[in-house]
Amino acid sequence: MPYANLGDVNIHYEHSGSGSPAFVFCHGGGGNGNVFMEHFPFWKQYFSSVLTWDNRGVGLSSQTPKYTLPLYASDLAQLLEHLSIDQAVIHGVSWGGVLAQQFALDYPRKCAALILDSSSSEVNLPASENWYNRGEVVRLGAQAETGEFRPAFSGHTTSAENIQASGMQVLPQHIDSYIAIMRTLAGLREHPLTHRLKDIQCPVLIVGAGQDSTAGAGGSVIMARNIPNCHLEIFQESEHGVYRHMKNEFRELVLRFCRVENIVQN
Repeated sequence: MPYANLGDVNIHYEHSGSGSPAFVFCHGGGGNGNVFMEHFPFWKQYFSSVLTWDNRGVGLSSQTPKYTLPLYASDLAQLLEHLSIDQAVIHGVSWGGVLAQQFALDYPRKCAALILDSSSSEVNLPASENWYNRGEVVRLGAQAETGEFRPAFSGHTTSAENIQASGMQVLPQHIDSYIAIMRTLAGLREHPLTHRLKDIQCPVLIVGAGQDSTAGAGGSVIMARNIPNCHLEIFQESEHGVYRHMKNEFRELVLRFCRVENIVQN
């Protein structure tokens, strides 16, 4: 299995091809890069290389004492250097979209473009409470007092049972990273990225889902209002993670976007 030793952490990744531009997938919270492997054959037709990876502390990547949003972004930057990838289209889904925003702000020269799928740059109070308590369920188990929380938006699916179920899916070796991700998402209320989005230099495609009961489509609209060079598309019939639920439509949109931006030619 391929690993990149970044000093304080070993990052597991899967990579096909070589050079730039690369198409890079950043997974959601509680997930790992393996979910994107089935999509490799399609994107290999249009990009020099395709990459998916596991965040520090999840999937097959190693555990580490520190987990912060800038560190997750730094891991991606070092991984691209390890693979001699100068520029990439970064596709971030949900939490991966938050990571992608941080990456674009910290490493602008490495970004050919961003694709932010079912993500956001800020959260409201009910959403913050829910994200935080997902981490607490994992940390405390049955002792966690999650209670019932207000929906963060119309159609938001949240309850103590749902939060408990999410905690049951986290393996012991992934707990620290999962908690850090959940707390980072919760912290987007007090520390939003929204006011920094004006500094993103690369073209951005924002994709939202009209039936997204996890994150909603409102965050996509907020990002689109604050990123200078962006295109917003809301798929009204899609659920969270448009790349999965409306695969063909998503692919067509991304390729059209990349051709307009002269990232791919074919």
